[in-house]
Amino acid sequence: MEVPYLNQRFDNLDEADRFIRSYALKNGFAVKIQQTKKRAKVDEIYARMFVCRLAGENQDKNVVDEEVCVGSSKGTRRRDKLPRSGCKVRMFVVKKKKKDYWELTTVELEHNHDLVSPSKMTLIQRERHVTSAARNLINVLNVSGIRPSQTMSLFSNMQGGVSNVGFGSQNIRNVVRDERKKKIQVSDAQAGLDLLSRLKEEGGGKFFVKTQVDGENRLKNLVWVDPKCLMAYSNFGDVVAFDTTYRTNRYAMPFVPFTGVNHHYQSVLFGFALMRDEVKSSFEWVLRTWLEAVGDKHPNAIITDQDQAMAGAIASILPQTRHLLCSWHISQKFPEKLNTLYIKHPGTFKYDLKDHSWLQGLYLLKEKWISAYTKSTFSAGQTTTSRSEGMNAFFDSYVSSSTGLKQFVENAQKAIERQFMREKEEDNDTKNKTRYLRLKTALEQDGASIYTKEMFRQFQVQLVEASKYFVEKDKDQLTLGDEVTHYRCFRPLTEIDKRTMYEVKFNKVALTGRCVCRMYEHLGIPCRHIIAVLNKKNVAQIPVTFIQRRWTRDANRVDGMLPYAMGCDDPTSTELTPSQRFNHMTLLTMSFCHSSMVSKERYEYAVEVMNREIANLEKMAVDNVDAAPNTNTENPIEENIGDELNEPVLDPIVSQTKGRKKPQRFKNPIEGLSKKKRKCKQCHEEGHDIRTCKKFGDQNKKEDFNLDPMEEEIEPREWVASGEMEALDYQFRIAYVKGFVHNLQTDNLDDKPNPFLLAKFRLYDGSESILVSLEFIIFYEFVKIA
Repeated sequence: MEVPYLNQRFDNLDEADRFIRSYALKNGFAVKIQQTKKRAKVDEIYARMFVCRLAGENQDKNVVDEEVCVGSSKGTRRRDKLPRSGCKVRMFVVKKKKKDYWELTTVELEHNHDLVSPSKMTLIQRERHVTSAARNLINVLNVSGIRPSQTMSLFSNMQGGVSNVGFGSQNIRNVVRDERKKKIQVSDAQAGLDLLSRLKEEGGGKFFVKTQVDGENRLKNLVWVDPKCLMAYSNFGDVVAFDTTYRTNRYAMPFVPFTGVNHHYQSVLFGFALMRDEVKSSFEWVLRTWLEAVGDKHPNAIITDQDQAMAGAIASILPQTRHLLCSWHISQKFPEKLNTLYIKHPGTFKYDLKDHSWLQGLYLLKEKWISAYTKSTFSAGQTTTSRSEGMNAFFDSYVSSSTGLKQFVENAQKAIERQFMREKEEDNDTKNKTRYLRLKTALEQDGASIYTKEMFRQFQVQLVEASKYFVEKDKDQLTLGDEVTHYRCFRPLTEIDKRTMYEVKFNKVALTGRCVCRMYEHLGIPCRHIIAVLNKKNVAQIPVTFIQRRWTRDANRVDGMLPYAMGCDDPTSTELTPSQRFNHMTLLTMSFCHSSMVSKERYEYAVEVMNREIANLEKMAVDNVDAAPNTNTENPIEENIGDELNEPVLDPIVSQTKGRKKPQRFKNPIEGLSKKKRKCKQCHEEGHDIRTCKKFGDQNKKEDFNLDPMEEEIEPREWVASGEMEALDYQFRIAYVKGFVHNLQTDNLDDKPNPFLLAKFRLYDGSESILVSLEFIIFYEFVKIA
């Protein structure tokens, strides 16, 4: 290793920096920058002083400093200090006027302390230095949704270990923070609106954005719709899912992705909204504004959770739209609404629920969520808002509790690009690949030529199942002329007393029909029972009356195609920003690096070339292209964007919660019930049970957990019911199991639960899937009452 010497020359400051740090690392100490000098007129660095990390003296004798920590409940923070020794090691590198090189003018290498062995150098404190190249790569990875910890792993793998990286995850976070601050020179809300305004200009006026502000000119509500969303809505806007549960952003504002289903049965976006609150007036403004963006075209059905403010807004703004409720959200409310019954009546299995207010209210809404009523409405097979919530999972990869509005908008645009690229790929597969035919019938071949790949698979499932059904005329039904015939479909191999009959009314002239299962009305493809009738009538092609165009190959061409690419930058253009240049050069050097790694000779030659050309590049001039987007605040928002705003929009109120916000998941009250402390039945003291009682030892300890299931003091995990199911955690589950076991042990057969319920409860695994059995039991009783 070369030792620094007086008047040693370097081509540039970076080369001097790397040499000095490398020398320190291999000799058991770390350096830091003590002083940097600039020429004021040209803002150019011309000198830098490097010193040992132990240079200088501590300000006081105490090596522990108590620092007031603002906002902390602890008040003070004890921070350890590095005990400095006044080491005189220093190296001063200078670039003199009219010289094209840097020179060491001061070199002192004598330490007054012990040096660290090379094996422990990774443990000492040293200045974290992130090079410009590393900064660019960090920013590129951050834009791509790569977390700082994952970025750190990447650098570690590239440089042969964490110890060789030279910085940590916190330094990566600092780089991301600095880049964000550099780009946003106005308020975050204004920067986000400026970005939307620029997107509107690039979209040829088809990009819609509108804001609502409060009395302090702070952003309250925001709606924006991309041209691709407009095109998707014109083709597939018959069913919309509307969900507001996602709040992961700096302001904890509910995020609303308007979501639907395209012809490949993929989720597709119809627009976005951010809301400050979830009151009726805000919902009305969002829905009204969104309708304005999509040309006042109302959807046939909209699926939401059971929110009263949202329901009121939908009834007011979308009176002709069928409002459906998410069945999953309703099922999650059973433990919340009925837990008191299990706690108050632990020994009973049946309850008188006919006067229960929540169940009565739920019964009044039966047409919005019970499948027997909703199947007559086309909803593309959806019964929940899971597609809208699935979009939230995508955003989790890109956003955090500190994500501002501008970055949130950027990520929303990425979601649109990703979804439409998936649609493009499916279009290509549907067009250029042939479908696998299982039955090789004329009807199956016709379906393969009509439907997209995914929808043909669903049709194919029905087609195969139709071959298992027998069709006969229903003589009990009156015929309506010679055209309409009633058929009964059933599985002939099923026992007679267990058969399910499906009635199909079919018009042999118009080739129309209707099945009691309502699958075609609900999903849009013919059910197995209708297909069985078509087979009986020797129909070789799917009648047009059973084809929904939204599921066909050309469904996204109903109102014209929109180019998938919003614009492609020319990599040779001189208008590229520094970040775009970096991305382009990174792609070019990938093949260079791959070619150089296959042999030692190639590697050494490549390193020599790279070092030589980097030195040549450093001698060239640089331009003043700014990587940050335009943040001009002169009239930043057009009139139709901000409701005649005359001044920049201020940020919403920032959440003061430090760190990542707590999950906004709804929790049932049962989850918050405090568990009773264990109480010994012998000594009656809390904190233990009879098995661990120290006063009585093992003399009264029961074996095999055969405790009486009706005892009041029974606690979780103390027994196993009939050797089949472990005791459960929550109190209401314990109460329910007590009654369940009691009824199993009684001789009165009428008190025993339905065998089917028993089978389902045996399948219960103790996790959150308790609703599988609990919901069925409640509805079993509810139906009996009704």
